[in-house]
Amino acid sequence: MIAFGILALAILGCESGHRRPAKVYIPEGYIGWLRIEYGVPGAPKLKTDYFGPWEYQRFPPSGLLQTSSELGDGAASEDSFYYSDDGNTKPIPRNMEHGGIISWCVRKPDGSRLERAFITYFIGPEEEYEKRKHELEQYKEGECKYVMKSLDDLPKVGSTSKQR
Repeated sequence: MIAFGILALAILGCESGHRRPAKVYIPEGYIGWLRIEYGVPGAPKLKTDYFGPWEYQRFPPSGLLQTSSELGDGAASEDSFYYSDDGNTKPIPRNMEHGGIISWCVRKPDGSRLERAFITYFIGPEEEYEKRKHELEQYKEGECKYVMKSLDDLPKVGSTSKQR
């Protein structure tokens, strides 16, 4: 009976098609735009908990994480951490996360979707974001409405930090 209960919880907790909450790991000292691209052929799947809800996103120093995993529907929370080469992590304060969009809010001029599902956002102090927010906002036409020709129009990923 207990095994059945655990199996039922696992199935309910991991419904396919729904976004999972994420544990996001970003290189220590990274300041700049990040992007995760979903459904990339040949890229590794995101690691997930077998019974738990978490999906794990570990960004490389480039700031671009590509995965063959699909972007699920709905909203999901995330906990973000800086990671160092020695394996230590420390939480990233919420006031360091800015200007994010998800591919659902972006269309090409003809109304079609871009070629890949993604999430992009800025990590860093407010004053740094203020210097770079135009890179995304220039395409904004309304609440959750952006018009771009391709993924190339998205803000360029990469750390502006002198530490990297």
